[in-house]
Amino acid sequence: MKITIIQFPRKLHDPALNIRLMGEYFQQVPEDSDAVLLPETWLGGEKIPIEQYEETVFSLLAKLKAPQCLLVAGAHYTGSTNHFFSRGFFCSKKDPRPVYYDKQFPSNAIGERKHIEKGVFLPLIEHNGIKMGAAVCVDLFYPEVVRSLAIRGSLIIFNPASIPEHRAIMWQQLGVARASENTVYVVMANNTASRYPDGRAVEGGSFIAFPDGATLLSCGKEPGVFNFIISLDLIDTVRQRWRYLEDIRENQEKIKQLYNITS
Repeated sequence: MKITIIQFPRKLHDPALNIRLMGEYFQQVPEDSDAVLLPETWLGGEKIPIEQYEETVFSLLAKLKAPQCLLVAGAHYTGSTNHFFSRGFFCSKKDPRPVYYDKQFPSNAIGERKHIEKGVFLPLIEHNGIKMGAAVCVDLFYPEVVRSLAIRGSLIIFNPASIPEHRAIMWQQLGVARASENTVYVVMANNTASRYPDGRAVEGGSFIAFPDGATLLSCGKEPGVFNFIISLDLIDTVRQRWRYLEDIRENQEKIKQLYNITS
């Protein structure tokens, strides 16, 4: 399976430039890409209606040369009236209808909870027979979020994010932990050559963490389109030794039987 990460040099207050540049990157995505992941808030820092974000993403989707590619549109501050979320969606040329996913826990550290709400949607999507999900940015800190996706069958967890440079190593360590404890792939995309509203540098460090806990492939700091080949067979190999998800499922069934829980 070929995974494409776009590590994006976002301009915080120039959405028109961001759209134009992202369109150029989309044209570089190879025809045999199976999934492409965008960072969180790649469009900029302003809140916009969800319809506007969908229109922007669909215009970019038309530029993809990969006919079977799943697009994981990085979460953005979207909503209407007084209700805004950090919300992204899955779509493809084969099925352009958006499947929303949300940041479940807006960041307290950077003040997101003052202007966006806790997430509603945490779906699985099945694309070309493979189940996948998304945990937005700081949700990677909540093992329950990733575990809930994995326990439902997700083999790949996408982590669209926008994190400062001094947190990049920690984020990679988190990715390795989430990948190995759930025996899944964790794919993270970050902005780069950019800044937070508070001035902190954002300098890439996007990565893929493998389910064996031993492999992490990083994109470094340079902006661009990065392609990686992963083998889903590795998940089966690792799960022959590490039966973490199987243990959790069995334990849940025992609890249901003990307390006569029907759902």
